[in-house]
Amino acid sequence: MKPKLGSEIIRRIGYGAMRLPGIGKTPEDTQLACRVLQEAVDLGANVIDTAHFYGNGLANKLIADTLRPFPQKLIILTKVGVQSGPDGRPQPAATPEEIQQTVQNNLDSLGVSQLNLVFLRLPGGPLADSGVPMHESLECLAQLQEAGIIRHIGLSSASVEQITSAQAIVSVEAVQNALFVGHYESRGVVQLCHEERIPFFAYFPLGMGMLIEKKVDLSPFAEAHGATKAQIALAWLLALSPMVVPIPGTSGIDHLRENFAALDIELSSSEVEVLSKI
Repeated sequence: MKPKLGSEIIRRIGYGAMRLPGIGKTPEDTQLACRVLQEAVDLGANVIDTAHFYGNGLANKLIADTLRPFPQKLIILTKVGVQSGPDGRPQPAATPEEIQQTVQNNLDSLGVSQLNLVFLRLPGGPLADSGVPMHESLECLAQLQEAGIIRHIGLSSASVEQITSAQAIVSVEAVQNALFVGHYESRGVVQLCHEERIPFFAYFPLGMGMLIEKKVDLSPFAEAHGATKAQIALAWLLALSPMVVPIPGTSGIDHLRENFAALDIELSSSEVEVLSKI
C-alpha cells in the first residue's frame, strides 16, 4: 500500500515551505532557501507544501525561481480558506470570492496555469470560524476543478465527520492535519485515511518546538536506534500508516538531510504503541 494522488505515487517525506520566507529576506538568505528546496527534491521529495500567504507570495516565488520548470512528478500542495491578517496572524478567507482570489494568487506567484492539489483549510486552532458553510467553499473548489484550474481537492484541519460530509460534495483526495508525538487528536482521521487509502499529510510533524522544549522525552528511543529525537518523531509518523506523509520544514541543509534519514529507521510495534499513548 502506497500513498497516491491520482496515479502519482507520493514519497513518504515531503517538504513544508512555511519557514522559507523567514530565510529569504536577503540575497544571501535567498540563496540558502533555494539550496534547501533543491536539496529536498534531490533527496527524493516529490511533495512541497506551500501557500500564497506564506510571506505574501515569497515562499511560492522561491519555489518557482528554484524549481521551474517543475519536474513532472513534483506535487505542489497549496491551500485556501485562510489568509494573513494585518498583524500577520491567520484569518479566514472562505467565501467563494475569497477562494477564487486565493487560487489566482497561488497561480500567479507559482507561475503555473493549474494547481496540483488545493486544501480547504477549515476553522480550528488559531483560525477563527468564518461563518461560511463548508459546502459553499467546496462547491466553489468543485467549479474550479471542473474548469481545469485545480486538479485535486483536499481538506486541512479536518475531522472524520467533516471528511465524510465533504465526500458527498467532492472527491476528498487528501487530508492535511497537525500530527506529532504527544498530539494524536487525529487518530480517527488517520484510521479513516488508512482504510480509504487517502494520503494524510502531517504538518507540524516535529511538534512546533515540542522536542526543543522537552515536553516529550524521546531520548531513550533515540539512543536505542542511534538516531536523533527528531528522527524518532518522524519514524513514528511513518509507522502509523503507509498513508501518512510528514511534511517537515527546515531552513538548513543538515537538518533537512537528518529528516530524510528517518526513512531508514524502523520502530518496533511496541515502540509505536508506547509513542502513540504519550
